[in-house]
This record gives sequence, C-alpha cells and structure tokens, in this order.
Amino acid sequence: MRKARLTKRLHWLSAAFAIALAGPGPVRAEFPDRTVKIVVPFDAGGTVDAVARALANRLNLKWNVPVIVENRPGAGNTIGAAAVARAEPDGYTLLFANTSVSVNPSLFKNLPYDTLHDLSPVVYLSPSPNVLLAQKRLGVETLQELIALAKSRASDPLSYASVGRGSAHHFCMELLQSKAGIELVHVPYRGVAPALLAVTRGEVDLYCSDVPGAINLLRGDKVKALGITSTKRSSALPEIAPLAEQGVPDFAATGYVGIMTTGGTPPDVIARLNAAINEVVREPAFAQDFAAFGYDMMGGSPQHFGKFLAEDIERYRQLTRAAGIAPE
Repeated sequence: MRKARLTKRLHWLSAAFAIALAGPGPVRAEFPDRTVKIVVPFDAGGTVDAVARALANRLNLKWNVPVIVENRPGAGNTIGAAAVARAEPDGYTLLFANTSVSVNPSLFKNLPYDTLHDLSPVVYLSPSPNVLLAQKRLGVETLQELIALAKSRASDPLSYASVGRGSAHHFCMELLQSKAGIELVHVPYRGVAPALLAVTRGEVDLYCSDVPGAINLLRGDKVKALGITSTKRSSALPEIAPLAEQGVPDFAATGYVGIMTTGGTPPDVIARLNAAINEVVREPAFAQDFAAFGYDMMGGSPQHFGKFLAEDIERYRQLTRAAGIAPE
C-alpha cells in the first residue's frame, strides 16, 4: 500500500512538472466560453466564501463569462471536493481548496475520490494561520502561563473547541499538546460560529481560531490572544507573537487556501487558469483587501502547489499517527 501511495504521489508531481515544462501550450482560444464554477466547501457568509466571491467577480471581468460560487459544505469538506473530482476534466469546475485537502487522506479510510489522482493543483493562494485564544476567566496572559496552568490541572484538564475532528483547529491544538507536554479535552462543534460562541461564553477554555474570527473577538475584548500558529507574525495582527517564539520552538501549523480542478484537466487549460488567477491575487487592491483578514496573497505555479500538497499530505499523515487519530 505504501508503494501504491508513493506511485500515485510521483504520478501527481510528474503531471504538475509536465505542465511547467510544456508551458502554456496551444491554449484553446475559446476557453473559457461558458460559465466557470468555483465550489466552496463551506457555508456562505464566511471569510473563505468572501475571498472566493471576490476572485469570481474579478475573473468574470477578465473573461467576460459568468464565474459563479457554489457552496457545498459538509462531511469535513469532502462533499465539495468530491463534486469537483467527479466533474468533467475541462477546467470549468474549480475547488476552493483548503487544509482539509491535506488532512482528509489521513482521516478517512474511504474518501469518495483519490486526492492525488482525481484533483489537480492550479494555484496556491495564501497561507492561513490560526490564533490561540483563551477565555478571559482563565486569567492567563501568556502562553507559558497557559502551559503551567494546564500542567497543574492534570486531573481536571482544560478544554478546547474545534469545528470538528481533523479540522485545522483540532490539529493545531493536538500539536500544542504534543510540543508543550500538556493534556487538553477536545470539544468539537458543528461550525465556526458555535465554536467561537463557546469560548466567549466560557463553555470551553481555548480555541484555535482563524485570523478573521480572532480579529472580531479581540475587538470586542472577549478573549485573550496567546500566540499565532505560523512561524512569522500576521500583517493583520502584528502584535501577536508566534507560538514558536514563546517557548515552543518547533511549533508550526499554518493552513492554506488555493485553487484546484478536476484531475486530468489538460495542461494548457490549467496554465490559462493559473495565469488569470495569479493576475488577480497580485492586484494591489485585491491583496490589500484580504491582508486585513489575515490572507497574505501569494500565487505561484501549479507544480509549486502540487509539491506543497504532496509534502503537506505526508506531514498530516505523520501528525495524525502521532496524535493517535485513527481514520474512519
């Protein structure tokens, strides 16, 4: 089985590098000549959805064809990913991918698609770090105070919220437990809104929030930010130091967002998509708008994103095993 996984991974990377070596190629003059759909595996209304819709609007102007967003939430983001995996491999159906693409191969024994074969990388958009938040009644001001409190509460462990097993919020707390030598109780919620509400009400002690959610709570002075999960500070919250600078030197748990499409899509179509999306994310106005929400837009080539994904999938496979999380 390990050999089979390695073969699939090499096949995926080879395909991505072939796109780079081939260059744009004979782009179909008519692409796109009809509606392009961006599948977002989250409910409408969140920041991820807002980024997708802003991207769709700008692509609409570039291509002069409708570019629509379709929200397909549920099942750990697998419903949306499966819809794209099953689509025609013509570049007209895109996935607004996120960290779940890397995590889910380790969480599910039988995904309804083969990540390394049925989905193709188009472009990496932005890293997506999280912020460790503590409810005010804990009385902790620093990460080290939190670690000391957690160690003193071994018989009555502190609790943390997440948006579900295997989510980025879950994994950043699993990593904190491993690196800091503490034990916490995981309390999963069915979405970001109830998880945020839980930590503000004191139902749980901690929550590893995405940057937009953290910004809203910090403005209301409802929680204390103890650190950010990336190895560098966020332009949106520059005052919050990385956890890696606060006594947990090996801590690094940064998610991402990007664009993928159906596996087997022709390289010239992927190159066309990649070029157009790179132009959008590098527009100063677009980048500035979303930097305020913690998304530092980057862009890049399909082969860069493919290499990143293959490495990230393996990283989460190792983390899952270390945390004792068995696939379902």
